Amino acid sequence: MESTNMSKHFLTLQAQRAHYLPAIHSLSQEELWRVTREGKWSIGEHFYHLYLILKMLHTATKYSLFLTPIAKMRRNKPFSTEIHDIYEEYQSKKGHGMRAPSILIPPKKIRFVLNSYDIEQLLINETLALQKLVQNIDEDVAGHIVFPDPIAHYPNLIQAIQLLSIHERHHFNRMEGLLGGKNLKGTIKEIK
Repeated sequence: MESTNMSKHFLTLQAQRAHYLPAIHSLSQEELWRVTREGKWSIGEHFYHLYLILKMLHTATKYSLFLTPIAKMRRNKPFSTEIHDIYEEYQSKKGHGMRAPSILIPPKKIRFVLNSYDIEQLLINETLALQKLVQNIDEDVAGHIVFPDPIAHYPNLIQAIQLLSIHERHHFNRMEGLLGGKNLKGTIKEIK
């Protein structure tokens, strides 16, 4: 990969998943799709939501690559390679978690249809597709490909990949809570 920072953020994604994905394989279909509280997601829905986020970023990145000529013109200007936890920031400012837009809400028809291995494969395939799409983009160009996301403070491509890992970590914490304290093979503090 041309960008060391994007590569680092993809490695963070892999490390996090190596810790928590194996734990869902021990869950039955019932446990995977059990909704513990009205209006809340099951563990399976959390994982499917992560897949939808990846898919959306992959699609947005495809269209954003049309901005590469502009990004190349700006390549010598400074850019950020890190982003703060916007989910934590939102929680502290608003007093509640961020609501997912309807396009990122898992459809009800997937409940009990997919098993943990199917969900893992969806995540892996979409991640590999995104990695392949961005693998030849220089870091100084990726730093100037910006997404029109005001909630995330208009992240560049590098920051968007890091935001994926932050977002997955956020959902991992929620899923641990759904398991009633059962550890998903390591905690986020151990992964950081």
